[in-house]
Order: sequence, then structure tokens, then C-alpha cells
Amino acid sequence: MKHARSTVLFSLPCLLAAPMLAQTTIGGGSCTSATVKGVYAVTITGRQVTTSGNFTNVFQANGSATFDGLNAVAVALTTDTGSLAGTPLTWSGTYSVQANCAGTVTIATGGSATFNLALYAAGGDFVLTGNDATYSYSGSGVTQPASCSAATFAGVYTMSGTGYSLSSSAVSGAAALSGLLQLDGQSVITANLSITQGASTSTVTLTGSYSLSSNCLGSAALTDSKGGSYVMGFSVYSATKVYSSNVYVTLAQSGKFLISGTAHATYGQPTASLERDRRPEARVAAKRCRFVYRRVWA
Repeated sequence: MKHARSTVLFSLPCLLAAPMLAQTTIGGGSCTSATVKGVYAVTITGRQVTTSGNFTNVFQANGSATFDGLNAVAVALTTDTGSLAGTPLTWSGTYSVQANCAGTVTIATGGSATFNLALYAAGGDFVLTGNDATYSYSGSGVTQPASCSAATFAGVYTMSGTGYSLSSSAVSGAAALSGLLQLDGQSVITANLSITQGASTSTVTLTGSYSLSSNCLGSAALTDSKGGSYVMGFSVYSATKVYSSNVYVTLAQSGKFLISGTAHATYGQPTASLERDRRPEARVAAKRCRFVYRRVWA
């Protein structure tokens, strides 16, 4: 009896472990490599952390990824690291997508990295994770507008982001920001930001010039009142005229901090007044405003 009992007890852990070893593969779907096709705005962050939990490298970038609908991908990024800000980086490689809308991207030129890709919104958006010899990456992508100009990214935008404080190019803590950007639609940019680093928050006004190319990627060079220099990178992923203009944004001060986030149109473009907007709902709103105005002053 003792021998039989010990045999039964020994078998129980094996039975309990069996379900943990099995993994159900999620199937279905109708995705192919053609589901992700065209130009996508992308944002990517990377981290390298030791086994003791210390950061050794950090990376942030935004830009675009162009998928050919077959198996080739080209990526154009502007990157910030602990030591360098605003550095161009070009990757190219291959990709594949399964029917369940999960796929892989293999970068072979300009770097050597592998990413897991997951599509959603019928291929209009995706998320990704991956790694190379230095970083563990995470990021996302959204279909980019067909074309842009400096006027595309104009007006007042609400910005927020997170990142890292730096000391002698090494990570010294966490950083975050929130605030407003104002762009004149030509070249002038002003930023009113609250930047938190560790337990300290400071407010800063940055001014400078910006540019946005027809491929919806851009940059800005800014300074503060003390002459400090900052670099900002843009990747526009929505350019609807009123309220729905959205942009991936990075901000870095070399050796001080790097922050990655998004900016969203606050009021709409400066030219998008009710009088100029030809949508039916805008015309109705304009009539209501004029009616209220007449009643107030009658």
C-alpha cells in the first residue's frame, strides 16, 4: 500500500503541470502580407537593462515604415539615445503576416533586429515588440496621410510623454512632460511645457523653428530662455483638418533627458473657422452662433 500511495502522489504534479505545457494557438482571420501595405507612422522605444535592474542604454525614435504588400519593409527613423539626439536611422528587411493577423519583421540592413507584429483595424494599425543585440523594443504604427506640409501641423496641440532623465549620458531617473505646442503653419514653433524629472517639476518655454516634409516626417530645433538646446521629432499619423490631427513627438536635450509621446490638435487648424468650414454641421453651428449673437445684443 505504501508503495502504491507514493506512486499516486508522485504522479499528481505531472498531471497538474500538463495543462501549463500546452498552448492554444489562436486561429482564424483573413490577413495576409497585403493587409499591411503602404506608409505607416511609427514610434519605437528601446531599453537595455542589466539583471540587477540597472539601465545601460535607452532609445526612442519616430518615423515611418513602408510595407510593399508582399514581403519587403523599409523604415526611416529619427532617434534619440543617452548620448545622441536627432540622429537619422534607416532600416530595411522583410516581413510576413499570418492569417490570424500576427506576423514578423526581420531587419537585415542598417541593423539586425527581429520584431513580432500584430495588426488591428483591418491592417490600418499595428503594435510591435522585438529586440536586437542591444535593446528590447516596443512600439506601434498607424497609417500615415498621403502627403503633408508645414501647414498640416499647425495650430495649438496638447502634448504628453514619458522617458528618462540623463546624467553624463546614463539614465538617472524617470522623466515626463505635458503642455502645449503652438505652430504657425510655416516655420515658427513655441512650446509651454511642464517637465518632471524625479521629484522635481519645472516649467519651460521653448521657441524655435520647425519643418515638415511631404512624407509627414519633421523636426524642430528649440532653445529655452537660458540658451539650452532641444531637438524635437515629428511623425504625423492623422491630418483631419479640425480636432483630429495627431502626431508622434519626441523631445530630447542631449545629456539631460529624452521623452517620447504624442500631440493632439486642441482647437483645430487656425484656418478651420466655422465660416470657412463647408461641412453641413459646421454651417448649422455657425448659424446658431450668429442667432445667439443677435439675441444677446438685440
